[in-house]
Amino acid sequence: MKLEYKNPTLEYSIESIMQFHDGTQSEYWTETLFYFYPQIDKTMFQNIEVDKRKEYLRDILSKVILTTDLDKKITEYQTYWNANAFDIQKALEDAFEISLTDKLNDIVANITLNPICPRYLEDSSFDIFYLNSERGALGMALHEIIHFIWFFVWNSHFHDEKTEYETPHMKWIFSEMVVDPIMRHDKRLSSINPYFENGCVYDYFYAMKIDGTPILETMLKLYKKNSMLAFMEKGYQYCLDHEEDIRRQMK
Repeated sequence: MKLEYKNPTLEYSIESIMQFHDGTQSEYWTETLFYFYPQIDKTMFQNIEVDKRKEYLRDILSKVILTTDLDKKITEYQTYWNANAFDIQKALEDAFEISLTDKLNDIVANITLNPICPRYLEDSSFDIFYLNSERGALGMALHEIIHFIWFFVWNSHFHDEKTEYETPHMKWIFSEMVVDPIMRHDKRLSSINPYFENGCVYDYFYAMKIDGTPILETMLKLYKKNSMLAFMEKGYQYCLDHEEDIRRQMK
């Protein structure tokens, strides 16, 4: 398993941002942009056409690029990751009960100006917001790499359609939950993730309860009692059994 941080183009950052500003996303996803870039006129941005939005972002973000050394970020992030890579791989191998020596050796983390950091399963890549510290970049990488390994193991077991690994499918929802119990169960992972204590999964999962019991507590118990494959089967069935309640609490 290998991870490489890269500095993509400004256009890549703009396209990454625009995924969350095409008029289909809720404020949960859109407001972060205006928080980190107060120089963006929110009202104007939201009332112009998509192509004009790109031009507007290009004008503002090109100035941000001039004051930011993204190549220095690459060095900082990569050095810190490399120093922890051996222990991380061993912890993930133990968690997923597989060897990662010959798997996922081309993971790419693109350092972008997008405060939202999407991941792309098809090419084992994800985005990292440039304002992260090296510890924050590692914490975010852990989250996404757990997804990559999860779906590699999942698909090898279930042989299902990969299109179901994305929102709004329940397989995606379940995969977003499981990052917490996997990290929580192993100090080698949780102790080096600065985001862990304040939440390493979406906020609504920490508040979510099924029949009065926090859903992440249930997932942790299932994870501890079962092999990874059994956890996948039982945890997913639990989500299907309570799908209506889960989706209601995600709104």
